[in-house]
Amino acid sequence: MSSESFYQYMLLVRTVLVELHAWQWVGILVARLAVGLLFFLSGRGKLFVPERREQMRETLVAAHVPFPELNVLVVSTLEFVFGLLLILGAVTPLACVMLGGVMIVAIATTAIRNIKAMSPLGWLSEFLYLPEVLCLVILFWLLLSGPGWFSVDHLIFSNARL
Repeated sequence: MSSESFYQYMLLVRTVLVELHAWQWVGILVARLAVGLLFFLSGRGKLFVPERREQMRETLVAAHVPFPELNVLVVSTLEFVFGLLLILGAVTPLACVMLGGVMIVAIATTAIRNIKAMSPLGWLSEFLYLPEVLCLVILFWLLLSGPGWFSVDHLIFSNARL
């Protein structure tokens, strides 16, 4: 490969990377919508479908969470409200923190107990495979990256004179 063709190749790579960066809002939007919908629909089911609410209550009782009836209502409401806010991209940092808290408690009380691996590497592999961990990672990324330009937060704060 000549130095001229290498230079052209590097220029092409740079151009592609710059263009990809310009489209990062799509990834943020998809992540925000997917995780927001997951929580919104989960919270909705637990709030408005008695069978789902009872299933959640039984899970909390089995995990020895205090006041399971109250916690079902609190967690379901948090999921429903902050899931909707995440979908809209409204108060995104607060939504990420609140839903992240729900995920940390879910990991600590139920999900981590299902890990059966004996070796540290096997345990880590099973831990990282938990859907709650993936949601937590995505929420942390959204907290740091922001909601993207296609959001209520951007609409409000791009016009605000702070």
